[in-house]
Amino acid sequence: MPTSEPISPAQARFLFEHAPLPMAAVEGSNHIVRYINPAFCRLMDLAAVDIIGKPFCDLLPEPDDCVAVLDRVYHSGRPSSYSTPEGTEPPPIFTSYSMWPLITEVCTAGIMIQVIEAESLHGKTLAMNEALLLGSLRQHELTAAADSLNGLLQAEIRDRQQRELDALMLTQEISHRVKNNLQIVGLLIDAEISRIPAEYKHGYVATQARIGAISKLYDLISQSSRGSSIPVDSYLRQIADSMTASLLGNASGIEFVVQAEALSIDPDRAVPFGLMVNELGTNAVKHAFPAGIGRVTIVAKRIDDQMELTVVDNGVGMPPKVAAVAPGRRGSDYVAIFVRQLGGTMAVSAVEGTGTLVRIRLPLLELASPVGRLPRSTH
Repeated sequence: MPTSEPISPAQARFLFEHAPLPMAAVEGSNHIVRYINPAFCRLMDLAAVDIIGKPFCDLLPEPDDCVAVLDRVYHSGRPSSYSTPEGTEPPPIFTSYSMWPLITEVCTAGIMIQVIEAESLHGKTLAMNEALLLGSLRQHELTAAADSLNGLLQAEIRDRQQRELDALMLTQEISHRVKNNLQIVGLLIDAEISRIPAEYKHGYVATQARIGAISKLYDLISQSSRGSSIPVDSYLRQIADSMTASLLGNASGIEFVVQAEALSIDPDRAVPFGLMVNELGTNAVKHAFPAGIGRVTIVAKRIDDQMELTVVDNGVGMPPKVAAVAPGRRGSDYVAIFVRQLGGTMAVSAVEGTGTLVRIRLPLLELASPVGRLPRSTH
């Protein structure tokens, strides 16, 4: 006799369709058949429409004892079983029944009946079917637990995404305020420049350009939706615009041209990168164009796992001996420091009268994309 707790009608309907043994569910005190599984139809050799709606007892050749058990299960709400006595003639269609009450919130609504055909298989089949029933119920429990865990996981993912969004918004807000403060510093330096003699202005102008390069970085961070990388092409164009405004003015015959692939650089390295570009551009403006006319081209592209940055001008160039010590002679000591800080290498190529080319190779910082962190694009 089964010892498991009564199961619900919804669980019973699922079990009917998958149980290997004939099963039926009856309703009410008259035990009217409401559901049957395919195995029961095969046993009776009848279609479902010929069985459903009839009293279960009408299907039995000698129903008296079975009806008594059905009544007892219905009124007591406790499972039971019934077996046809041995030696019954003629042999019955089925010899054993196992019965479980279908419990609603307040009472017994019906009974689920499992039929066993052969007495010799009675014990073994009962144990097997009970194991299948319990296994099916356990599967329901596991499915419900999996659904619950999935709901918790989804909630955690949403919470983590919200925290990422909050952190990004905070970073953008802080960057915006830093940019505004740097612009104020730049305006204060500009006011000082207007009050001092021309021969002393160079240092102020150079400092103002450096502050402008950093300000452009924070401007990009405040506008970025990625939060963890800076687009190199936009960054270089903003630095070029800043140098044009601070170093050249509207009447200058010198222009900056930017040609950059869609690369990114992480914020930790963006400041020395921007200052390095600013120094190279400033050096070109100071030394390459004594006539005040020319072009400085800034190129950034990817080569394997490195970024190649070239700054080339079409100015007067340098004699080879001077080019060999160019960083010191052209005011590029800062550039050499920034290149080392970025883990890169630098080469200067210049011939007198044909311009100067500075080529710098930097490692691309390729980072993985763990959960909770946005990816850093490098292409």
